Amino acid sequence: MTAVSLGRRSSSLILILALSVSGVLAGCSSSSEDPSQEEPSPDGGNPPPDAGSPPPDAGSPPPDAGNPPPPPPSFTWGNGTDTGKLEGNVWTPGRDATGLVNAASWALVPKGRWIQVAGTPLTSLDAEVKAALPGFRDLGSGGIAAVINAYSGVAVDAPRARWWAFGGGHADSSNNGIYRFDMAKMRWSIEQLPDNPANWTNVVYGNTYSHYPPAAEYSKAHPDSDVYSDEFFDPSRPAASTGHPVARHTYNGLVYNPDLQEVALGVRRMWRYSLTTHTWKRHNPFNTPGATYDGATGYGGAAGWTFWDEVKHRYLFGPTENYNYSKWWSFDTDDQSWNWEVITPPAWQFAQMVRVGRKLVSFPAPEAKHDTFPPRLVTYDMDTGEWGFLYLKSDLEVSRCYYSDDFEGQIFAYVPPLNRYIAAFRYDRDGDGSFEYRTFEVDPVALTLREAPEYEAGAFDGWHGLVKNRFFYLATHDALVYVRKGEENLRVFRLP
Repeated sequence: MTAVSLGRRSSSLILILALSVSGVLAGCSSSSEDPSQEEPSPDGGNPPPDAGSPPPDAGSPPPDAGNPPPPPPSFTWGNGTDTGKLEGNVWTPGRDATGLVNAASWALVPKGRWIQVAGTPLTSLDAEVKAALPGFRDLGSGGIAAVINAYSGVAVDAPRARWWAFGGGHADSSNNGIYRFDMAKMRWSIEQLPDNPANWTNVVYGNTYSHYPPAAEYSKAHPDSDVYSDEFFDPSRPAASTGHPVARHTYNGLVYNPDLQEVALGVRRMWRYSLTTHTWKRHNPFNTPGATYDGATGYGGAAGWTFWDEVKHRYLFGPTENYNYSKWWSFDTDDQSWNWEVITPPAWQFAQMVRVGRKLVSFPAPEAKHDTFPPRLVTYDMDTGEWGFLYLKSDLEVSRCYYSDDFEGQIFAYVPPLNRYIAAFRYDRDGDGSFEYRTFEVDPVALTLREAPEYEAGAFDGWHGLVKNRFFYLATHDALVYVRKGEENLRVFRLP
């Protein structure tokens, strides 16, 4: 239940365009995402020395350069003989004495179809969390499953085949723990325990757990302070004043940084969790105090993206998904500077985005209302800052494309050995008004979009409407991975 040292994500050099990591879950672009309902907190993961008064603003923290921590161990298979079992489309892994999944067991998994991995729901950790925190009670309606079910994604370390979840928020979950899944063992574990609601006694929480009321009140009363409502800062309750981020929908805003060995997000403020010191650190975008923190001064919004640029040593933060036409912003870890980046093209609407090499590639859901038909890939060059459009040939009819204002269900992943993208979105192929999910393959060389039923996830309830970046490819397993819901097993699809 303690943290494991984590791996370095290698940026694959892939031919033309591409990306690698994607997105998550259940929807509600709630008014609680509005910056007026929140405020900031002191840097660092430890509680302030005197919870009765906030620590002074430390200004620009020192650069994050220096000697990087040693890389974590590489992914490896177990060498035991236990193959586990395959029953229908459900695989129970066989493990060696150290808990590693045996290579002989993975060989049992059939290729070319979706398979469930038994015993892999996030909810399997519920008893462990409650044992570590006696009396722990999630105030939300969805429990630990809502850590990812509530509009949240994951941060993937593809070379080591593991990822981290941090989410919840709104009425879904107050659980702000970090949870790690290791494909080497096919198990979830606790990276960091959540804050204990027992320490929030007499705090009147509303219908959202995305902000902490005492921190919000303090920020309003002290407009020049370094306190904001998306953290646990509480002058009246020292035990609650941990400086940790509150639960929130992370959308596609969670990323793994192999160079600094941390998990970071750009939802509202920038938060960074060190996988070596096991502490949180946060930064106010553009060094603005909580009382003046808004979209014009770097407010990270909610439904955005976060990427790590290992060449320029910066984090890139995308604007919200909600059809906003906005600039991106970045944070340079060498000189701790904030910068506005280029303006996002208007054809970005609720797209899904992946990274391959130095390109970010997006696929907006094709439809006429928001000018995303005919279908196209939207690319961003991380070196030049230039946007590009690649229009795709297809047999889609615009009248059969799903056109809801709030469609967040676009699914998109890049598969390097095929040099193809796998996508899924709602399309009324039969013309009966059902707008069911259909799965497609995108060829970035021929610039074609074709229906690809061979990748359909229909065996286990199909595609989930808010999967965010929880659908991706892992070279370690030569397989597609699909984290559908917190209460469900992992799905894998070995390439033929």
